[in-house]
Amino acid sequence: MKKRLFLVGCLLSFSLISSAQQRLANPNNLMQKEITKRTCGSGVMDADYENWLQPLILQQAQNSNKGAATVFNIPVVFHVLHNGVNVGVGLNISDAQILSQLAVLNEDFRKLNADTATIQSVFAGVAADCEINFCLAQTDPQGGLTTGIDRINYTTLGPTTPPFQKSYIDGTIKPNTIWNTNNYLNIWVVPDYNDNGFDILGHATFPAGSGLSGLSAPFGTPTTDGVVIWYKSCGRVGNVQFPYHKGRTATHEIGHWLGLRHIWGDANCGNDFCSDTPTQQSANFGCVAYPHVTCGNGPNGDMFMDFMDYGDDLCLKMFTANQKARIQTVMSNSPMRVALSQSTTCNPPVVAAPVADFSASSTTITAGGTINFTDLSTNVPTGWAWTFTGGNPASSSVQNPTNILYANPGTYTVSLVATNGTGSDTETKTSYITVNPTGTLSCDTITNFDGLKHTPSIIGSNGWGYVSGQNNYLDIAKADKYTIVGANQTIDGAYFVFGIGSSSGTGQTATVTVWDDNGVSGLPNTALGTATLSYDSIAAGALAGALTWVDFVPNIAVSGDVYVGIQFGYNPGDTLAIVHCEDAEIAVGTAWEKWTDNTWHPYSEPSTGWDIEVAHLILPVICPFVGVQENSPSFKMNLFPNPANTNLNVVIPNQMSSGNLEVRVLTTLGANILTDKLNFVQNGIYKVDVSSLSQGFYFLEVITEYGRQIEKFQISK
Repeated sequence: MKKRLFLVGCLLSFSLISSAQQRLANPNNLMQKEITKRTCGSGVMDADYENWLQPLILQQAQNSNKGAATVFNIPVVFHVLHNGVNVGVGLNISDAQILSQLAVLNEDFRKLNADTATIQSVFAGVAADCEINFCLAQTDPQGGLTTGIDRINYTTLGPTTPPFQKSYIDGTIKPNTIWNTNNYLNIWVVPDYNDNGFDILGHATFPAGSGLSGLSAPFGTPTTDGVVIWYKSCGRVGNVQFPYHKGRTATHEIGHWLGLRHIWGDANCGNDFCSDTPTQQSANFGCVAYPHVTCGNGPNGDMFMDFMDYGDDLCLKMFTANQKARIQTVMSNSPMRVALSQSTTCNPPVVAAPVADFSASSTTITAGGTINFTDLSTNVPTGWAWTFTGGNPASSSVQNPTNILYANPGTYTVSLVATNGTGSDTETKTSYITVNPTGTLSCDTITNFDGLKHTPSIIGSNGWGYVSGQNNYLDIAKADKYTIVGANQTIDGAYFVFGIGSSSGTGQTATVTVWDDNGVSGLPNTALGTATLSYDSIAAGALAGALTWVDFVPNIAVSGDVYVGIQFGYNPGDTLAIVHCEDAEIAVGTAWEKWTDNTWHPYSEPSTGWDIEVAHLILPVICPFVGVQENSPSFKMNLFPNPANTNLNVVIPNQMSSGNLEVRVLTTLGANILTDKLNFVQNGIYKVDVSSLSQGFYFLEVITEYGRQIEKFQISK
């Protein structure tokens, strides 16, 4: 079942005047391109831009005469769009082909290209070293290491397949793949694409000006700035097509990106604002013979070997001194280019000292139970020193210790020292682990969704449904995978947070289910227990933004890995979608779904699934005993005052409590932010200190030996 999630349906589409080298195609065969000549649908920058630029060029020339010329280093990232094929096959061009393009740029912009020796002598004297170097980025936008080659399977961006429209590249591909334009020159290497009936070799955005009033040209923006080139005109080795096989498409387009016009000024005998380029009538194609006289520019004629003309790659050989002056002026004054010249992303990332953090599979257990710990430290630690007060073993040096045994009741501290080559950091969580005596009440709410860190999300639309619920693919179940720690554990019930819910009012129900992992490769298999949940309840919970409780009667005995989720049908008017975190907020997604062919698939499946790493907001309640009937209708507690400020009184019917009880305060996203043990009182009125809570809505969960109840309350200050 193919599932391509179009996550960018409402992106702003920019209409840019840009340079576009085009290739004429045989309209009767879109697969076999018959490229007859290089043409261009290049835009024209308005007079205001030149009015701003020309005085700066004069100032730049004065600085150059004083020895102030600068060699600018430009970090580059190549975004290679492909359709899932291996590197070096088809659209997914090889590293060698990309590196050959980088070499061409450094030769052409530094006048190191060997073919300068064949420039006609009348023009050779103005051929210039533009003093621009290009380097592959080594630091990515997140501060990690990169090769400067970003390979993108374009099928993840939506259903469009080549040939692309130029507007689709500018409006969809660029905004969803661009790296910060202050730190990188973005070069997109793309499949066949066209504009106004022409198959295009490449196009570029112009550099933005000073921001002065009167500048109306639509220059490059933070979501569009950069260069696009056809994959068969990238570089000079590999999958390249004659006569665009020497990498000069990128040289030409980067010339535009650095402020150069076409050499004929985009008009009949037009002005390119460079006095050392002869006025010529129009573009030259192929390789013309010297002299080619137009516009009365004899005896030497057109400078057809200039990179900003339209000749074949073999016949383009030079920039001029005036073109260099424009480029240097843009690099010194155009805001994005100035920022880029100061970028350090061509250097390897600087690794900072770790910031230590960790989590536990459970923070409340019964004596004799075990806990697994997960390292959450940032900045790539390479060493770990754990200390488990009261635990066995009492220390560990592995990244994620498992099965730490707590034999004796008490409250214990856990500490982690995370280290790398730069330094170390310590995180100590005092009174982090509560170990209850054997036989006493000790339940724990577990989840893969961290309500204090993760962002509640629902991906979907009314057009096709919801990733985490009912949709046009007719998925029949959604679930999250959990690891149950310790022996003799049961699932008492589960809290669900539904972001979308509606009911037809016909009494339809969905089935909340716990599955074992005995399927092939640990997939869900046998249903260990079920409970029904009405769509009326689902709709009410979604409307109120509330936790929806589902009770399993009896409790379900579990161990190891299990799946907890919901099965549903497609009844008119009945709709649900479970809240989940945003993509990539957890390293390995835990969300799963069951398709109409009764096969299970993770959301993270890249080829046929959603290709997202998320967790559902489902909170199973794990207890070390069986047979307790929670949320019984007769177990009804009362809260007052509500709203509360400093103390919340909890009234428990005497017949429902004959011993100590446990209370927990949960956020509306299910995060446990306060836990307390209260001693038995004869009158059944218990006081909970809520003075530390901020203003807002919360849930109070009360657990006695007879049952469990949850109620919503408000803090008002």
